[in-house]
Amino acid sequence: HILMHHTTSARPPGDISSIPIEKMVVPVVKIDVRTKCADDQDYALTVQDLKDWEVEFGPVPENAVILMETGWGDKYDDTEAYYGSSQNMSRDGFDYTLWLTEIHFPGFSAELALELVENYSIAGAGIDAASIDPAVSSAFSAHVTLQGSGNVYGLENLCCLEKVPAQGATLMVMPPAVVGGSGFTVRVIVDTDSKYAYNLNSGSRAFPAGILLVALFVTVFY
Repeated sequence: HILMHHTTSARPPGDISSIPIEKMVVPVVKIDVRTKCADDQDYALTVQDLKDWEVEFGPVPENAVILMETGWGDKYDDTEAYYGSSQNMSRDGFDYTLWLTEIHFPGFSAELALELVENYSIAGAGIDAASIDPAVSSAFSAHVTLQGSGNVYGLENLCCLEKVPAQGATLMVMPPAVVGGSGFTVRVIVDTDSKYAYNLNSGSRAFPAGILLVALFVTVFY
């Protein structure tokens, strides 16, 4: 048996082996909402957050990955803090049903997920927390909308996003070719010193130079 949706992972719209190679080396759009998440552990990234990013940095590049920086990556070694629950999964007597009623962590809003699908052409959405949906979401709207589009993958349990610039970096997703897998643990690397993915259509083919691993253990869904 192989665990698919575990640690830093990818969740594709379909089979993880179907992610096109051109969606694996992509420009980064990082939106820093650490302060908002510190004030509200259930914070959901909004359309306005994205628009504010565009006011400062310009239009979202085609085929970009939208990274939501929440600060939750710093909590990863503390299970109770990471999931916002007093239930510790590693302890005897762990009550999964109770845990589901207690968990709190931020994610993407349903409105933003719809906006990204309808008005942008992105490759993926990622977060340094347990899920791209906030823990309080029962409809899992970000998953349903992004995966349902058939074009957008998700990256969960990322780390070190504080070292990733808001724009101008290149992200590389490296999933194994697992046939039939709805998600899998992946390596996610960001080149913080290169605009390689931004320059793919400008004739530049210089390979990235500065590399940063941003995977705690990441989950990709597609």
